Amino acid sequence: MSTDLGSEVWVQDLLAVLARVVGVVSIILLVVGFVMLIRSMKKASALRVRSHVISIVFSVLMLIVNVLFLSSAVNPLLAGLAFVLGLGFGFLWGLTTRLTLQGKQVLGKRSILFVLFWLFSLALTYLLSLLASRQAVSIGLGSVFFSAGTAIGTNLNLVLRIAWKRARG
Repeated sequence: MSTDLGSEVWVQDLLAVLARVVGVVSIILLVVGFVMLIRSMKKASALRVRSHVISIVFSVLMLIVNVLFLSSAVNPLLAGLAFVLGLGFGFLWGLTTRLTLQGKQVLGKRSILFVLFWLFSLALTYLLSLLASRQAVSIGLGSVFFSAGTAIGTNLNLVLRIAWKRARG
């Protein structure tokens, strides 16, 4: 049984290019998301459970995409720990969003610190992922798990608080 070493190298090169493309696209989405988030912080805005659930799903999907492209660098124990820590941190961080009830609508105003933390953690993730060294990618993936946990925890906190606010109000 012979394997064509040239085709294996070609596949590895293709996967490396795809991983870099995903990284670049993610950085572009990061910048667009940051601009949109900053624009929304000027005043309290209506919060909808649906948009927070979509954010949770998006965070999970981005985590899966990053793991699929960079799976060889994942340490499951450290990744799980980073995710759980991020989840707890995010859940607590969700408390920094002030909620008010206006009629039947829940309004929320986020802290600027939330945005800065979000930007820093995601930028670090993608910067390290683009550096290509296995150790840098491993550190980058650790921050991917932490960032995903933070986003999920924050949005989960807001979903629960919105539901609680509506039920009481």
